Amino acid sequence: MSHSSRFLPPLAFLIFTLAAFPALAGERLILNFNPDWKFVRADPPGGAAAPDFDDHDWTVVSAPHTYNDTDTFDDWSLPGHRGEQNQWGGRTWYRKTFTLPESFKGKKVFIEFQAVRQVAEVYLNGRLLGVSKTGFIPFGFDLTPYLRFGTPNVLAVMCDNRFMKDPMDPKLPPQAATTDATHPNLGQLSAKVNKSIPEDVDQIRADQIPWNNPHWHPAHGGIYRNVRLYVTDPLHISLPLYSFLQTAGPYVYATDISAGSASLHVEVPIQNERAADADVALHVEVLDADGKTVLALDRGGHIAAGAHDEFDVAGDIPHPRLWEPDYPYLYRVVCSLRASGEIVDSQEIPYGIRTVRWDAQTGFYINGHHVKLHGWGQKPTDEWPGLGAAQPDWMHFYTLELMKEAGGNWVRWGHCASGETMIEAGDRLGIMAEQPGLDGESDTVGAAWKIRAAGWRDMIIYFRNHPSIMIWEGGNQKVTREHAQELRGIMDKYDPHGGRAYAHRRADQVDAEYMDVGIGTEGGREIGSLPVVEGEYDREESPRRVWDNYSPPNFGYPEAKGQTYDLTSEEYAVNEVGQYVRKIGAPNHCGGANWIFSDSTSGGRDAAEVARAGGEVDGVRLPKEAYYVCQTMFRADPQVHIIGHWTYPAGTRKTVYVASNGDDVELFVNGKSLGHGKVSDRYLFTFPDVAWEPGEIKAVASLGGKVIASDAKHTVGPPVALRLTPILGPGGLRANGSDVALIDVEAVDAHGDRCPTFQQRVDFATEGPGVWRGGYNSGKIHSINNSYLDLECGINRVAIRSTLTAGAITVRARCAELKAASVTFRSAPVTVTGGYSAEMPATPDLPPLLAPSAALQSAWADIGQTGSSSKPRGPVMLGRFTTSFSYSGPTGIVHLEQNAQNGKNIYVDRDYSFIDLPPELAGADWIQAADADAFYSAVDFIQIAVPAGTAVLAAHDDRLPPPAWLISQFQPTSLSLMVNGHQMKIYQHRAEHEESLTLGPNTDDPTVKTGGQMYVVFMRASP
Repeated sequence: MSHSSRFLPPLAFLIFTLAAFPALAGERLILNFNPDWKFVRADPPGGAAAPDFDDHDWTVVSAPHTYNDTDTFDDWSLPGHRGEQNQWGGRTWYRKTFTLPESFKGKKVFIEFQAVRQVAEVYLNGRLLGVSKTGFIPFGFDLTPYLRFGTPNVLAVMCDNRFMKDPMDPKLPPQAATTDATHPNLGQLSAKVNKSIPEDVDQIRADQIPWNNPHWHPAHGGIYRNVRLYVTDPLHISLPLYSFLQTAGPYVYATDISAGSASLHVEVPIQNERAADADVALHVEVLDADGKTVLALDRGGHIAAGAHDEFDVAGDIPHPRLWEPDYPYLYRVVCSLRASGEIVDSQEIPYGIRTVRWDAQTGFYINGHHVKLHGWGQKPTDEWPGLGAAQPDWMHFYTLELMKEAGGNWVRWGHCASGETMIEAGDRLGIMAEQPGLDGESDTVGAAWKIRAAGWRDMIIYFRNHPSIMIWEGGNQKVTREHAQELRGIMDKYDPHGGRAYAHRRADQVDAEYMDVGIGTEGGREIGSLPVVEGEYDREESPRRVWDNYSPPNFGYPEAKGQTYDLTSEEYAVNEVGQYVRKIGAPNHCGGANWIFSDSTSGGRDAAEVARAGGEVDGVRLPKEAYYVCQTMFRADPQVHIIGHWTYPAGTRKTVYVASNGDDVELFVNGKSLGHGKVSDRYLFTFPDVAWEPGEIKAVASLGGKVIASDAKHTVGPPVALRLTPILGPGGLRANGSDVALIDVEAVDAHGDRCPTFQQRVDFATEGPGVWRGGYNSGKIHSINNSYLDLECGINRVAIRSTLTAGAITVRARCAELKAASVTFRSAPVTVTGGYSAEMPATPDLPPLLAPSAALQSAWADIGQTGSSSKPRGPVMLGRFTTSFSYSGPTGIVHLEQNAQNGKNIYVDRDYSFIDLPPELAGADWIQAADADAFYSAVDFIQIAVPAGTAVLAAHDDRLPPPAWLISQFQPTSLSLMVNGHQMKIYQHRAEHEESLTLGPNTDDPTVKTGGQMYVVFMRASP
């Protein structure tokens, strides 16, 4: 959804709107309803929805707001993917008292909530308007019937974020290793949850909604996205808010797209809620980025009182500028509605024209040319330490800008819908998106499915005009045929011409009947006949604070000893290269999402951290070395990056790694060449046994014998001072109660260079009208909202939230003997009148686009038809009996082999050969796994898809108890396999139809680290 206010700077829009206020001028008015709510984290007796309820002692807050801001990133990330479970959950209340002027009488007044978690009951002047339970999808109400004008109104919102918590053994500490007995696997947990779900949507509780679970999304309750009021004429263009209003808003799409022209279609639904019939005239004007009219369309008609109609217009745009990642060009489609010669309503929609084609054999095409998708998955909460999911719009934009700077062109929002700001940022920056509806990681039933299906419809209607959305994701896992058919039907009804694909992750042939592309995992491809987009590769983890094995103060990552995820930042960065090249680098792979972009409190797996540390940036968006490695691979311009720093203890000798998109890298220390690096996986250059000496290390990258880029790092001296650097949003800090100022805190040497190995406590003090929110320490609990914080690798980042009072804010920092630092900035006043403001949330201005390059214009000349390629007949086979395979373990060279025979190696990392192979397994496909990964723990360790009539056999070491996934999906046989002198028992699963199987860890008890070999999986024709 889009609004004309976005194209005016805040001050200009304020003047424009206030000038229009007295008479309202018949135009649509959009008001910022974020500021100045009353809040209590309780469910007080006496009926908080009543207009006369006494809320004088409640806290004053502004949306976006969450009451879980100071209990996020605050506790250990629990093993077992359980996420941060020690968060407050319950019923809370928000109340806003507001007064609308008498001039609004006779108008329609709507409210839009961009999302509220998890359950929201909304009341106006004591009347229940409705209950929303999606948690992530925009919804709205018609306030008009219950409003009073010239006198106070009270809007009350009850938010309930009680959430699912995994069963835990009270006799064990929370960080204890989980077992099948104490912590069911995700499949078992989903099955148990589904049994408890009622049929009636009115009866389902917040903690019965499957995606309201820290496995998938931190359980941050509250009005955590924007709230708006719309004031319109009763004769108006409808809003894209289907639930509660039953309206869909305008739909814009283009057909017959070529370099010479594009046919633009605009469908405009109009509501006549006047008491009399109306003759209306619709005028649609399409403006280019310079404000010049490139197309004007008109249509008139008659609409009866109380009726609605849809006006459809279409026309050709000559020589269109096309939208794509390297050229995110947006037109503005302005729809104006007139009656009796006067404008009564208008709406402006930014729109990008593009064609899309997916090909199972050659990958992804936009506007007629091939593009590799490279980017990240990201949680729709986009959570931040000390702030939770409630951030001003510019901070969500900031995260997407970091992705773009690293060369990202793709984001997979997982696994519920992102907010409008994130999608708008993608439109403007050129970051394509995979937008889901509502999901955790399973199909669901009853009331939960009804909410999910309705939310899917509402999400598509709300977001369907955004050019950056390429895929509507139906689910993070497969669903039943009936459910897939239902979701696909909704998409085809409400977005039949958007050129978007329908997809599932972990799908099978049942869902594939309705899918256009498949979403893979760790390089897997469940449906060989479909194009594949990667959903989650490189799911390793490492905190930013740990450099490598040679850097003080940690000298490695000792706190992770015994954990599955124990990579240093250097190892994690090196790992990026092989993960990208081997898992999504194939020419027929569309590319896709590295999991994840920023460290998240959901789905935790490492008990040494307060987050799932799988991001390329940490929770406060400070980059890890892996971020810069991605930049060298994702960007097309010359890139080279030395992984790490150059400030080591005397006597250090280490391997130096350099990432570059050149084909050769030469390394110099203090001007002396150390030769050329050994290249691996295209982008990684290795220099073993480099002796550290104070001074400079420099990498020079070449391509085809020509120098293209260089990177240098030097030894930094001892720390002498602190440095504070503020980061503010557009227009500076706004005194609206929800804006945020970020401050970088660094320890620097005498030359002002950051000290890369400094890790020490810094104490802060603040003065002025700001609320301290601090930051976090990745390896410490209870670090949130304190007036002190450790620097990590010489830097950390803290946050201060504005209040409704403007003024100067001073932050002071001190640390031991270092020179103290301070910084002062001002929050600017924001006019809030009657409970609302005319100043809308701001996002950054971007430089104007120039004319498209000659290369792009040449590529556009080859535009093909929008849509998916034809599906090949039959599955694309990866083996004789296997259509898909993915492996999430740490050993990247695990792969599928064909034709099992005596004498062939069983594992990729051992010299164990098949001997006395049972005849039933001769000639089978098998997964040549890594025995070193025998005690790696992941619920989705191996994913395979097989055609109907295939037998899948697993040889499991019976010295280990059989895991739950094996018992539940396989049957024991009389066969066994001799591996390294030990008999392994063979279990079998027969595929009666084409299906996908998820295989978990070797043992359900992650405390067990020895005493068994990795299981071996075979695929053959079923007898």
